[in-house]
Amino acid sequence: MSCSALRHRFEEEKQKGITFERALEVYTDVEGSVSAHRVEVEELRRQGAALEEIRHLEAHIADGERLLDEIKSLNLS
Repeated sequence: MSCSALRHRFEEEKQKGITFERALEVYTDVEGSVSAHRVEVEELRRQGAALEEIRHLEAHIADGERLLDEIKSLNLS
């Protein structure tokens, strides 16, 4: 699942009241998505792919990293 789709789902669940377990699942999913995007970017660079395609994936990576930071900053109360 893409980082943007995961963010959307996370935001919906956060509004309803997200559990620690669910936040951890989303974190793990986002972490996997970001890792997959990084591998894909490296492969595209090796293949000499269009810079637009690489930048598009780099934007997804940045979005995913922001979401990871947001999840890390959650407080349990």
